[in-house]
Amino acid sequence: MGDFGVFFGRADQLLDTAFEGEPELRVVEPRDASVSVFDLGLLRGDGVFEATTVVDDVPLAWHLHLRRLAQSAAALDLPAPNLRVLDAFVREAIRRMGPTPHAHVKLVITRGVDASLSAVSLPVVPTVFALVDPGFGRRAPEIEIVTLERELFRDSAERAPWLLLGAKTLSYATNMAARREYERRGAQNAVFVTRDGYVLEGPQSSVVIREGNRVATPHPRIGILHGTTQVELFAWAALNGLEISYEDIPTERLFAADAVWTMGASFVQSVTAVDGRAVAHDLAATDAINGFMQSQRAAIDAWTSSHLPG
Repeated sequence: MGDFGVFFGRADQLLDTAFEGEPELRVVEPRDASVSVFDLGLLRGDGVFEATTVVDDVPLAWHLHLRRLAQSAAALDLPAPNLRVLDAFVREAIRRMGPTPHAHVKLVITRGVDASLSAVSLPVVPTVFALVDPGFGRRAPEIEIVTLERELFRDSAERAPWLLLGAKTLSYATNMAARREYERRGAQNAVFVTRDGYVLEGPQSSVVIREGNRVATPHPRIGILHGTTQVELFAWAALNGLEISYEDIPTERLFAADAVWTMGASFVQSVTAVDGRAVAHDLAATDAINGFMQSQRAAIDAWTSSHLPG
């Protein structure tokens, strides 16, 4: 397995739905990797990305990530990605790393250089690159979280679609500020809540609760990403006879649930405390879910193919 990998692609291949060939990759040494200082991804966070865990050379739930990438690109009026070619691009990047038992892969698309800068005589084309990190650390199975209010209401996404609340963009300053805040409070994650008291999502994770024989997650229409790992957890639940539901979840249900999970990149963490208050948790179920996600990829792919994020 190689060191950290940086791979640039060609926008005229990866973002051209008519392109039928195989993608070209330009490998760059990590210390030499760069984008233009005029790139809108750098200057304004104007771009989209997806990331997931790689296990034994396979990017987990990648078809879900690619579909969500296309939705995010459409929300930002970026060129429509060629999902077949992007899939081949990322898998080839992973292959070039050599045997990869466990890693993290990220695919980034920016709008490219700022066309409004008259002094810049550079082609205005999107920037596309993939990062493969074989040193990606494993996460703890149990965590404590805090709730953090966002200046949003339950219907903000519907009333203000220009806020791009359901798109996975590069504008992550708020998410990183939330991370610093939960770390200051001694927690390992946070869950955003609306001003009117409903659960949203974490800065980098989805939220699912279990109440008896039923698992529920906030509906994406509330203004959150439709989590790919959440869909995988729903596959586990449905295949094990549990009821699944997308619904509005008042914050107080976090404290009364039989289990609370946060999740991302095909890994689930069991929440043991919320805002310093112990909550019911189920480590055995958490271990079972993570084992399922690692070992039952065919079953997950079959189920999720007919239950894709909307």
